[in-house]
Amino acid sequence: MKSKLFFYLIISFVITSSCTFLGKEENTTNVARVNNHYLSREALSEHISSNLSKIDSNVAARNYIQNWARDKLFLDRAKLNLPQEQQFYFRDLSKRYEEQLFKKAYKDALIEKQLKIQIDSSEIASYYQDNISNFKLNEDLVHLRYLQLDKKMKSSRDIKRKFVRFNAEDMLSLQEKSLEFKSLSLNDSIWVRVSDVVKEFEENKGIQLEKSEISKVNSFLEFENESDVFYFYTKDFLKRNDQAPLSYVRPTIEQILLNKKKINISKIIDKEITKDATKNNEFEVY
Repeated sequence: MKSKLFFYLIISFVITSSCTFLGKEENTTNVARVNNHYLSREALSEHISSNLSKIDSNVAARNYIQNWARDKLFLDRAKLNLPQEQQFYFRDLSKRYEEQLFKKAYKDALIEKQLKIQIDSSEIASYYQDNISNFKLNEDLVHLRYLQLDKKMKSSRDIKRKFVRFNAEDMLSLQEKSLEFKSLSLNDSIWVRVSDVVKEFEENKGIQLEKSEISKVNSFLEFENESDVFYFYTKDFLKRNDQAPLSYVRPTIEQILLNKKKINISKIIDKEITKDATKNNEFEVY
């Protein structure tokens, strides 16, 4: 009971004098003690923001000291009261976890050093063909382009004609006028999820698109709201369970091949480390 009272007297003194221990030099380098644990003035300062006012700084210091003290008290009580067998188990567990962290970090560094970041396109194509039956779509995709322009735009008829026809000259002409449009996307060679298109226009444009409307290949759509006109053109469409195009699953295949390379390199490292250690007389079996 006396030791507990002594501890709280120490903490109370530190808290009361907290208005000075962060502001100027003190004779002691420590601001609190719990048994054999000491909290230094420097360690406390690292956890107190320099942007705080003097009053807020004192409050933050008091809170940190209380939390620090509580943590150390629980730790000491645990070491005092928990069975030795359980404490040995925890220390062993902690040691093995630390070793795993060191080994993983070192091994990952070796793998990254040997790993080619770029996966060859021929590897991707080959894997795709060998596993083509596994690449089925689980959602609808669309090749789509769109324009959003002001209703008052004088050249809207010409823009509409170029947007629908969309030859090389039309595409260049529309790109050159891109700053005149409120929004646009002319790259209709990228597969995008139909659900994303519907959500984007409903939430950000106030346009209600139906999947049935944008699923018709080579079809043009026109919508209006109070101030704007929207042009849509569906170039191509793929439905759920269709064969997934290589361009769409390419990132997935790249990651699969990258993981395979990592596994192979890891196996080589596992073999070489013991081989090299034996050669350098670092590893012996008696």
